[in-house]
Amino acid sequence: MKHSQSSLRSASRVIACAVFTLLVSTTAFAHTALKEAAPADGAIIREAPGHINLSFNGPVKLVKLELMGVGHEMPTNFESNSEPKATFMIETPGMHPGAFTVNWAVIGADGHTVADSYSFTVDPSAAEDHSGEAASHGH
Repeated sequence: MKHSQSSLRSASRVIACAVFTLLVSTTAFAHTALKEAAPADGAIIREAPGHINLSFNGPVKLVKLELMGVGHEMPTNFESNSEPKATFMIETPGMHPGAFTVNWAVIGADGHTVADSYSFTVDPSAAEDHSGEAASHGH
């Protein structure tokens, strides 16, 4: 009888450790992610946008936003925010046709910095507007 109780306790400990490990690993991979962007990643739009919209899967501090054209940075009204929020609208005055990359970095609720980028193209001769209002970003 003692042997079966000991085995049961050992099995319970192993299961408890496995559950704890699973919870910790799930939390570790629950980092902040870009949920939606407009213009969307890979979008080809006919008109230069007046602003960029970013939506994250939770409140974040947006600490970096660069709008890069080919060989130069485009002006924006970006300012690092002190209060976490999930959505941002950044004005983009003076945009023109061309290929653009949006480089961004945020600090999530878990304290980790997450950085990524995506691209879109402004092409007035595009046959159709493929922007979507706010398409998902697959990262």
